[in-house]
Amino acid sequence: MSQSDLEILKIDGVTVIVLGEQYDNLDEPGLEAASTKLLEIARSADPPLIVVDMARTKFFGSSFLGTLFRIWRRLTTRNGKLSVCNAKGPCADVLEVTQVERLWNLFDTRDAAVESLKS
Repeated sequence: MSQSDLEILKIDGVTVIVLGEQYDNLDEPGLEAASTKLLEIARSADPPLIVVDMARTKFFGSSFLGTLFRIWRRLTTRNGKLSVCNAKGPCADVLEVTQVERLWNLFDTRDAAVESLKS
C-alpha cells in the first residue's frame, strides 16, 4: 500500500485517515488491504481520536461498515472517539440509513470533524 493510497495526518492531536483514490470503491476485495492498516492505526493512535475522510470514496459495502465499527470499538475501549467526514452520495446514504451517527459523528468537512474531536 503506497502512501498516496492511505494518507495519515496528525491535525491538532487528531489522527486523520484520508482514503486515497485506490479506495474510491470499497468493496470486499478492495477493503482487504485497507482493513488491517486501519485497525492498526486505531490500536496505536495517541490520543485515540480518529477522523476517517471519505472524500474520494464513491461506494462501500457492508464490510467497510464493519471495519468502521471495529475501529470505533477499538477507540472506545481506550476512551477515544471516531468521526467520519466528506461522505457523499451513496456513502452518505448508507451511513444515514444505518444511523451510525448514534455511535460516531458525521461531518461535511474535515475541519469540522477535527474540531469536534479536539474540544
